[in-house]
Amino acid sequence: MGGSISASRRELPDGDVVEKRLVKALQQRAAAAKSSVKSFDAILMKFSKIDMAFDQVRDVFKRFDKHKRGTIDLEQLKACFRELKVEFTEEEVQMFYEEGDVDHNRRISFKEFIVVLALAYLLGEPLNSDGKSRIGLPDLEWSFETIEDAFVFFDKNGDGYVTKEEMIESIHESSHATNTQQDSIGVERFEEMDWDRDGRVTFKEFLLAFTGWVGIEDDEDQED
Repeated sequence: MGGSISASRRELPDGDVVEKRLVKALQQRAAAAKSSVKSFDAILMKFSKIDMAFDQVRDVFKRFDKHKRGTIDLEQLKACFRELKVEFTEEEVQMFYEEGDVDHNRRISFKEFIVVLALAYLLGEPLNSDGKSRIGLPDLEWSFETIEDAFVFFDKNGDGYVTKEEMIESIHESSHATNTQQDSIGVERFEEMDWDRDGRVTFKEFLLAFTGWVGIEDDEDQED
């Protein structure tokens, strides 16, 4: 896995620090051929365990959702980080908060909370000298590693983004359906992920779609 990295990568604005760091990390993982995922079916088989890992942190999220609105603010996020023993500077937590606030309403929903924790895990340094733990939740860390592996599987040219063509190619590698059906599945999955309709999927968009695939809902959705 992990084909050659494309020479024509999208130039990112200087201010987009998080995406730059994510793209770099994903490119390095692809270049090192570290993805263990060999098919889309292999990803599907792990949905149940990932769903359970995500639910482990829902109780933490709910404890700090003081007004029971299904969202938390920046100060409550900092308290969540302290509860989970996730250690970052004030500036880094602010950066993760702003990056995780996908709908720009200055609040973080549970799905967005998962995104924030994923960014903290994937971009953070291990807290222990033995490198065993970054956020102190092994099942959640395993889930983030699995999702990163899945992203690298779809990112055929290793440039840190997934295109529609790459998604279709990945489905063709994995599915026993007809070519027409495979194309349809690939397009449908891609459109679920490409939130800003710019023709390529970032890791953040991929992660948000992934939470839906495994059945995770925001607290307000569950109440409905």
